[in-house]
Amino acid sequence: MPTRINPWSLVLVVILAYWLFTLFGSSNTRSNISYTDFLTYVEQGKVARVILQEGRINGFFKAPERVRVGNSTETTDRFTVIALPSGYTDPQFTQLLRQNGVVIENRPPSIWPQLLYTLVPILVLIGFWWFFFMRAQGGAGQVMQFGQSRARLYGKEKRVNTTFKDVAGHTEAKRELMEVVDFLKNPQKYIAIGAEIPKGVLLVGPPGTGKTLLTRAVAGEAGVPFFSVSASEFMEMFVGVGASRVRTLFEEARRNAPAIIFIDELDSIGRKRGAGIGGGHDEREQTLNQILSEMDGFEKDSSVIVLAATNRPDILDPALLRPGRFDRQVVIGLPTLEERKEILQVHMRGKKFGPDVDIEALARLTPQFSGADLKNLVNEAALQAARENASEITQAHFQAALDKIMLGLERGTLKLSEQEKRAVAYHEAGHAIAGEVLPYADKTEKVSIVPRGMALGVRWSRPEERILMSKEHLEDSLAMTLAGRAAEELFVGTITTGAAGDFKQATALAKQMVLDWGMGDHFKNVAWGSNTGPIFLGEEIAKKQDHSEETSRLIDADIRAILDRAYERAKEVLAAHAEAVHKLAAELLEREVVQGERVREILAQTQAPEAIAPTALQPEG
Repeated sequence: MPTRINPWSLVLVVILAYWLFTLFGSSNTRSNISYTDFLTYVEQGKVARVILQEGRINGFFKAPERVRVGNSTETTDRFTVIALPSGYTDPQFTQLLRQNGVVIENRPPSIWPQLLYTLVPILVLIGFWWFFFMRAQGGAGQVMQFGQSRARLYGKEKRVNTTFKDVAGHTEAKRELMEVVDFLKNPQKYIAIGAEIPKGVLLVGPPGTGKTLLTRAVAGEAGVPFFSVSASEFMEMFVGVGASRVRTLFEEARRNAPAIIFIDELDSIGRKRGAGIGGGHDEREQTLNQILSEMDGFEKDSSVIVLAATNRPDILDPALLRPGRFDRQVVIGLPTLEERKEILQVHMRGKKFGPDVDIEALARLTPQFSGADLKNLVNEAALQAARENASEITQAHFQAALDKIMLGLERGTLKLSEQEKRAVAYHEAGHAIAGEVLPYADKTEKVSIVPRGMALGVRWSRPEERILMSKEHLEDSLAMTLAGRAAEELFVGTITTGAAGDFKQATALAKQMVLDWGMGDHFKNVAWGSNTGPIFLGEEIAKKQDHSEETSRLIDADIRAILDRAYERAKEVLAAHAEAVHKLAAELLEREVVQGERVREILAQTQAPEAIAPTALQPEG
């Protein structure tokens, strides 16, 4: 494959060659003689003509003369004297030449050597920065288009082939977006009745739920040009470039109307203006201002719709969300049980599966999984089967993949002492037995004392599909979470640092119960806000406390009371089922992994008393 030659490299080579030629080229055609020999030849009348030029004398003999050059001699009809005394233009020197019949010619100094000495370093420096500038902008063509849009266009030559058939689940969202397709296909139907075509549709939802996929499906269904760009691509180190790129993007979309502009990760450019401590980012705010101006400046029949996606709608500038810009917000939530089954079936296409693969069971084991998580689960199962050289993917491969995703990699090199293994076994047995006995807690799927990820052991529950969480479920969940430390205290004889993660999880849940859900003893109809979400610089940091010190003390008392009741309840449950805890811990020490069905068998074999009701320990009064 031929290599492309950079024209600037050729220019530099030519300049360098000419410079070298002017410096050293004359030494190949003239003999350099000393000044003393030159004066001798003049006095002998052998010199016919000289050319006086700054820095040297070029002379011509009347006839070829044998001259001494260094340690050798040669015959030549011309010579050069380079090392000249400072007074070679003295009148006596000129008189000597005239007395001996030498023709004198004066030439001004050449400007080229001086220019080359000055310009070559500058040209080399310019060429160096030019090269890196082109590399940074993706080629020479991009240098002259620094402020042009970086959006990728999918049009007649490169169409989007994704349709709504390729998107599983999200029935309501697809129904809403089908109207956008109709706007693009039949805009005159809406214009004729006086309706304005929506200018923007904002897709909101957690990462991996399929916001970008749905947008591609809209473009594929509508069959119109589709401009796709990430919001971060508008940003540059030079102020004004982002705004210029926004202008060119919208101008190109108008020329190709009807069209769709898709801006992914809108929150990176659309954050609230003036919210940063110490001032905002000028380039980001100018770019946002240009987006606001372009969206609000559409004509009614422009047929250009802006689709955008974000998982942080809470930090977007209010001007973006008002009607006239993003007229609609479509929530793309986590898939339900039925939607997870559909998504799994989509990602299983073209793969070989064993007859034991149960899609229903996999969907039930993966609550809170997004579409991307489910795709990753199917891929991890396929990789597991390939590692084992299996001819098809089985349920065991899915289980191994699920363990890897949910629990982390096994840490086989981590060796625990017998005392540590015993403490971990009782800790996890306490979680499992409490989870099975407490009526509103999620039931056990698997218990393991094999170190995985950052955990030395794990009790994996089988969560149920819930939209609302009751107070009874939350209290049972807290008791189950704290049952690990309770088991250590009751059966190991000491407590360890293994409950650190349990305490963080339980404390965060108790805070939400009091501050957000009104489940405290003193605050049943007030939401103070737990601020457990990510901090948006400039708001939460600078937010002043909106309640008194006495209220803070009562909030702390409520949180502590909820946690103390849950811990005492866990101890009571485990003390009542001590035989089951001992037996499960022994099996864990022997087998390391115990399935949920076996945990329930152990409870049945030990003839455990009835589960303690969640109202057994209620605050007095």
